[in-house]
Amino acid sequence: MKSTWNQFEQDNIETVSSDPWRLTYHLMPPVGWLNDPNGLCEHKGTTHIFYQYSPLDANGAKKGWGHYTTTDWKTFSQCPIELVPDQEIDRDGVYSGSAFEKDGTVHFFYTGNIKFEGEHDYIYEGRGHYVNTFTLLEDGTVSERKNVLRNEDYPDDLSCHVRDPKVFEEDGVYYMVLGARTKEDVGQILVYRSDDLEAWTYHGRIQSGSAFGYMWECPDLFELDGQKILMTCPQGVEQQGLKYENIYQNGYFLLDGKMKEGTEIAAPFAEFDHGFDFYAPQTYRDEKGRRILIGWMGLPDTDYANPTVERGWQHALTLPRELTFSNGKVFQFPIKEVLDLSCDERKIELQAGHVFEAEGPCFHATLFPEGPFSIGLRQDAELNYDGKVLSFALKDSGYGRDVRHIEVEDVHSIDVFSDTSSVEIFVNGGEHALTSRIYDAMTSNRIVSDTDMDMTIRAMGSYCIERGGEKE
Repeated sequence: MKSTWNQFEQDNIETVSSDPWRLTYHLMPPVGWLNDPNGLCEHKGTTHIFYQYSPLDANGAKKGWGHYTTTDWKTFSQCPIELVPDQEIDRDGVYSGSAFEKDGTVHFFYTGNIKFEGEHDYIYEGRGHYVNTFTLLEDGTVSERKNVLRNEDYPDDLSCHVRDPKVFEEDGVYYMVLGARTKEDVGQILVYRSDDLEAWTYHGRIQSGSAFGYMWECPDLFELDGQKILMTCPQGVEQQGLKYENIYQNGYFLLDGKMKEGTEIAAPFAEFDHGFDFYAPQTYRDEKGRRILIGWMGLPDTDYANPTVERGWQHALTLPRELTFSNGKVFQFPIKEVLDLSCDERKIELQAGHVFEAEGPCFHATLFPEGPFSIGLRQDAELNYDGKVLSFALKDSGYGRDVRHIEVEDVHSIDVFSDTSSVEIFVNGGEHALTSRIYDAMTSNRIVSDTDMDMTIRAMGSYCIERGGEKE
């Protein structure tokens, strides 16, 4: 299977690369389908970025892991496919997982998906949802995979949806958090503990005071400035006014104190990115001490589309974002290495009604509005603020994406990172974010406002992708 996937990728990569909607400073699948970032880590100066990957089908099929590495966040090496669903413990999918480094060895933990034969719903019966592990070898390949948790190791009230392990250490003890769905359709987080990263025992669970969705996916538990933060993606949360507008949500809970045995109640949920295309974020601590996040620039089961499917590929990863914690909130903003890609900086006063035309779709614009405003971006995107609610709307370029909202008391800065077929918007230095795919003709790269405001505009350079000595 591994050789088939690599050969298919090689045979189709040139055709896919010619698509004008391919991004210039974002990571994408070489061909086919991409979703969750996995196994993020920095080891001996090299950052490893794995991701859910299905090269044979742009609509997704059996998934393994793709793999990029970088030492500078500007040049990336595309590694051969190593992880495909070819083991008995993951035969129907090498699903999402994470990395944990200890004593110079990088350990990976992931969900092995197994669908048993017979008539099953695969939610409450018929699915194996195993936790498996392997390590990173010195030559950049991986060790043999082995199993550490099976269905029978989970509490009896759990459905067959337990997945996405993330491991961390606290006071010399290793903990693993897993996204879970109970048989009563209540989303929560399972917690396991270990003394050796091999034998794991049930420790407890984290849940909300009342049911908040039927499944909590992609958990990540870490600390920022002494505050314990649980990021997760709840499914089945109903929209409440302008909150929770997407089919599935992303966000975080603030937790107090040490890992407690038994059940811990999570604080109120805070949405993280309000755009159309953000899900399954994962973080890691780099060798500079930064907490860096990468998300999937996509979302499952949407009623809007990505026209790149017809061109043999779909989805991308977000820009890497550094996380900080201030005034009880998690802030996010692209890392310095992304900012260093910019050039030709210009500071201008954007006068009301005056159309500024960028030289191309790849730019970083910082705008400094005062009071309510309406800003037009590119062909038909709009940002509107009425003093209470910021809205982001797309028309024809959205392929079914319409409008998303953020309730915000004040807007004093907006950073727009525009790429050929994406836009990432950061409000107030990263207090809020909106991420979306955008599919216009890239012939109108305008910025226009209905009020005067200062603006800094920068052209953005591109990533270099190396494949077996060749560069893109």
